[in-house]
Amino acid sequence: MVPIETPLVSFVVPCFNYGRYLPDCLAGIFSQEGGHNYEVIAIDDGSTDNTPDVLRHFADARLRVLTHAVNQGHIATINAGLSAARGTFIARIDPDDRYRPYFLSTVLEKFARFPEVGLIYGNAALIDESGVITAQRSDRVHGGRDCKGNEFLRLLADNFICAPTVIARRQAWQAALPAPAGLAFNDWYFTLMIARQWEFYYIDRVLADYRVHAMNHHTQIVKNRSEEGSIFELLDRLYGQKEKDPKLERQKQKGRRRIYGVHYLAQANKYFGFHMDREASRCYLQAARHDPICLLHGENIRHWAATLIGRKGYEFLKSLARLRLRSTKRRCNNRG
Repeated sequence: MVPIETPLVSFVVPCFNYGRYLPDCLAGIFSQEGGHNYEVIAIDDGSTDNTPDVLRHFADARLRVLTHAVNQGHIATINAGLSAARGTFIARIDPDDRYRPYFLSTVLEKFARFPEVGLIYGNAALIDESGVITAQRSDRVHGGRDCKGNEFLRLLADNFICAPTVIARRQAWQAALPAPAGLAFNDWYFTLMIARQWEFYYIDRVLADYRVHAMNHHTQIVKNRSEEGSIFELLDRLYGQKEKDPKLERQKQKGRRRIYGVHYLAQANKYFGFHMDREASRCYLQAARHDPICLLHGENIRHWAATLIGRKGYEFLKSLARLRLRSTKRRCNNRG
């Protein structure tokens, strides 16, 4: 039975065959400090593992379970969960991630203080398949301090917000619904859509743990190449629309080539890391066409060369370079 009282917060948990991680996720929600009124909406998207058993085990009146008889995919699932949410604030979390117990108390205080803020997010720790912390913090953007303001342009170039730390006002989510069918992801879509209309607030505190494992959704969509197509489909959509703020629109158009370039470069480096050299070479070329300067940073040119001459040739040249460096060091030491 659905509780009559309207919750302050809705947690939306899309579930598909992550039953081994789901208890950790739900325990993190039900252990939230502060006695806040919330509901949990779990959508079982046709799971074939023990997900239904796990959901039955959590016999809590605050838990609502929506069930898809057959798998409909993550976009349909998140659209259904967000549409069913009744809270003033809505947080979505994947079942392989988990909250810190102070998540709600921390973010709700900021929402109360800043009514102009539509979305709040924070830092995240990284955990492995067993839940062991492998990195205490993951933020690479904010320099160790809270930040408030418009994040749209920065988000266009880099999906730097860690999804399990996100919570937003109900009207902000609803204005972005539905997420387009066929996208390989939904987190970047929603943060971009919300950033077009609202200010964001970043809390420099670890609010959640993001699990990194071999079956990560974001790992799989790189390997099956669906992430690349979805990134540029979303960018094309945004660049085909005008922003309400003329200044924001001018800044968006001014940065277009750079933004496309950095995304092609990021895809190239991901492909390179998975030894998908043909795809990597193609994306390095596209990055060079859009923004040649972006290739000058780090090992990008060397990696591109490796995709052209082959890994064996690349490793051979690297070994020669190391030998030459050691030889140079020995000569310098002998002179000293």
